[in-house]
Amino acid sequence: MDGNYKIFNDLNKIRSNSNRVLYLSLVLTFVTTSLNIYYTYRTNESARNNFYLLDNGQKLGAVRIKDHKRAVDILCEGHIANFHELFFALEPDLRHIKRNIEGKALYMGDHSVQRLYSRLIDQNYYEDIAKSGYSIEVETDSIQVDYASYPFPFRFWGKQRILKNGNAEYRNLSSTGYLVETTSTPNNLNGLKIIRFDVNGNEDL
Repeated sequence: MDGNYKIFNDLNKIRSNSNRVLYLSLVLTFVTTSLNIYYTYRTNESARNNFYLLDNGQKLGAVRIKDHKRAVDILCEGHIANFHELFFALEPDLRHIKRNIEGKALYMGDHSVQRLYSRLIDQNYYEDIAKSGYSIEVETDSIQVDYASYPFPFRFWGKQRILKNGNAEYRNLSSTGYLVETTSTPNNLNGLKIIRFDVNGNEDL
């Protein structure tokens, strides 16, 4: 009888230990799952607040911004400034010009940008730049974007600095257009596109 009781008692201990292990496993699984969900949420939130700075279409690094309005400002103004730099800053090298405009700038705008580019090609503008040996840099003075309406109308004010034989000459550069949201692609990381683009002024200063 005592032997049977001992066996029964041992079985109860085994069952009790098994239950403890099961409960401990369930608790650990719950804690691990909860931590995974929490860290995934934090990572996604962090990613939403990261905006990338671009230079000539190349991603430089992430800037963490929690203010959504400020983030939109930086994204839109950066897209406009980067486009003008790619399209209007020129070196006396046709391959360099085509790489910047055809390989990058044209993806940032619609057919209005393509029409301007085609018109300048027809006027032999880029060939003249290549033959002249002049370098042209773009300086941004200000960018104004109206977020009260969509597509977002914008105005750009800046200058072209033309380097000729060691001397610098300046031309004003002002333009208008609209910004629309589009799908982000490897050729257009910002997910923005310039439409109805027009150059309003480009005279000697």
